[in-house]
Amino acid sequence: MPWLSIDPAPIIRREPAPGAPVLQIFAGKPHALAFLGDGSLVVGGSRELSLHDPAAPTPARATFDLGGGVEWMTAHPDGESVVAAVRSSRGSAVVRVWPAAGKIVRLLREPSFGWVFAGNLSPDGTQLVWRRNGAVPTLCAVDLATGAQVREHALPPAANGTSTLAVRPDGAVYIAGGPGGYLVHPDGRVEECSVFDSFSAPFFATGGTVLCIDGKRLGLVDGKLGPFPGPTKGARQASIAHDRRHLTFHEPLAHVRVWDVLARSVVFAAEQRGCYGTNPTWRGQSAAAGANHVAAIQHLDASVDIWRIDQPAEPIARLRGYSQGARRLRFHGRSLTAHTLQPANTDPGVMEIDLRTGAAQMLAARRVHDMVRTADGQRLVVLHENDSGGSAATHYDAAGEALEQFPVQKAAGTLALTPSDGAWAVASHTWVDSGDPTFHAQWRAFGAAKWAKTVKGRSYFHALDLCDGAAAVMIGHALTVVALAKNKPLQTASIADTVRALALSRDCAHVGLACDDQPRLVHVASGVITELKHEIAGARQWPKCVCFDERGVWLFLGFPSGAITQHRVATGALVATHHAHTDEVRALAWHDGSLWSSGEDGTILRWGDLG
Repeated sequence: MPWLSIDPAPIIRREPAPGAPVLQIFAGKPHALAFLGDGSLVVGGSRELSLHDPAAPTPARATFDLGGGVEWMTAHPDGESVVAAVRSSRGSAVVRVWPAAGKIVRLLREPSFGWVFAGNLSPDGTQLVWRRNGAVPTLCAVDLATGAQVREHALPPAANGTSTLAVRPDGAVYIAGGPGGYLVHPDGRVEECSVFDSFSAPFFATGGTVLCIDGKRLGLVDGKLGPFPGPTKGARQASIAHDRRHLTFHEPLAHVRVWDVLARSVVFAAEQRGCYGTNPTWRGQSAAAGANHVAAIQHLDASVDIWRIDQPAEPIARLRGYSQGARRLRFHGRSLTAHTLQPANTDPGVMEIDLRTGAAQMLAARRVHDMVRTADGQRLVVLHENDSGGSAATHYDAAGEALEQFPVQKAAGTLALTPSDGAWAVASHTWVDSGDPTFHAQWRAFGAAKWAKTVKGRSYFHALDLCDGAAAVMIGHALTVVALAKNKPLQTASIADTVRALALSRDCAHVGLACDDQPRLVHVASGVITELKHEIAGARQWPKCVCFDERGVWLFLGFPSGAITQHRVATGALVATHHAHTDEVRALAWHDGSLWSSGEDGTILRWGDLG
């Protein structure tokens, strides 16, 4: 079947409020799992923390708004609480939550934890030990009863790149970084360790044993760490049970293994469905084990598989309602078509959602790089890799039947569509072993026998958009705006920063550029370039998507922090910064008088009145 039915998408409608979303599709994205002492499953998600009965996980027993998305979580040794690192577009925090009692305590705040939070609890549960990013990173210890900082020691700069650490009972800490890693003593002394790397990063330690997130087990031999038999099948993420009896290792889209620390053996082994191509993955502790159950995130659809620990053959339950998020949004009638954040692999990546009922289906197209769809829903263009090699743009009808295929350069790029749906464009490039690839931007009217225009250049960085009168093409640092009627340049400009995305206003008067360092607005007629100021703090806060409203009054930019800035096109002035997403914004679109957005937090939002 061209369209494959899937579970309905949850649609949450909110009371209208200025500058806030009025509709949310999907519950977000699960990031971290943990079991409490009573067997309850805790899911730390991008929008909320929730408590579930693992045998009957829907509906949740309780949900908690932590002011952001959970990116790291671990069960506390008391068996009643979890400690979680929370990220939002306004900053980051660490909280302790007692889900059964409904109690939340904020332990600390930070502007940012960097790309990933690196921390762990002391074995007795009295302290949180975590790495603070900086020109000189530091190792901090926080009292979990009061939130007071107990100590802070300087670390070598290479420790900025670590993703996890392990705390010994005596307070010493193993941490990866540089060519190996370090052992940091409670008094701040730092010893080099040559046994760790980015794949074998320490996360669990006893007096004489260390386990790494990939399943490698190390023990002391003549005072030095050496390899011992362990759950060595390989993993990318791992978690510690509240009683420190079970360690759960997860290789997403492959397998889950539970290691019994006392028995020194694997007591649970289950396989997960995988795919061919690029695998989806994201931050967090994606699998966990309790006394009776095991749970793991299925990254292909952002669901959570749940097994009985003594029945690994098949999951007994599956927690749904989550999403990977979307990188492209297109509207037709009362439906939405989204290109999900599924990477180019053998799982479908184009989803259609009925905005009234939430009924959803996936197009049976694989290795998708981009898609566009006309407003009447009758034409769907999908840019994809072919199984036999190379790439193509395929036209589908409303029923999902393939009508026509257009070969493009071997490496697929992006698509664009005119607002009137009369013409479409594709960007693609060649693969090269060294140097810059050859890039092609091409456009044609639907039904035309050949391409109306092909713009060529050489660069890995490119972007493309269409309005009814012009095309805007970015190749490296060169911007070209071409009139569609005569295929003659209207404007050319050199942009100092790398451009990640661009948008043309419907009247063809302006080009909005999402650039590294500083976004820009280009006036097509005069060539005047305006730098757009914003107040987004933190390193590498480069916008990844951009759109105009239908009148060309407002320009919107989506940032990695989850923030969206709104600028007045006439002046470039910052009008507002909107906060609702908790992770990178990947898609912006204007439809029916409203801004729509989606991103790495797994939600699709429709915004209310933005002025």
